[in-house]
Amino acid sequence: MEKDERNERGRLTAEQALRMFKEENLDLTLDQARIILEFMRKLASLTVSNFLRQQNETNSRPIRESEYGRTSRQGILTKKSRRGTKKVLPDK
Repeated sequence: MEKDERNERGRLTAEQALRMFKEENLDLTLDQARIILEFMRKLASLTVSNFLRQQNETNSRPIRESEYGRTSRQGILTKKSRRGTKKVLPDK
């Protein structure tokens, strides 16, 4: 069986995409339709990943709060010392 014939349920095949392109008066080969479909899947995956990452950053609690109750935008890096871990803040 060819890979496209073992299609996942609800997943658009290159043949279906080619028919849709022809309905829009785009004259493409099956290989071109397959390449475009692959690109669109990657783009959709990146878009969803970025959206979910932004949602996670928005909904996460701050690492620490400043004395005024606002979240500090400073990056806190850690360095290993001989006695343990110490915080290193960027120079102002």
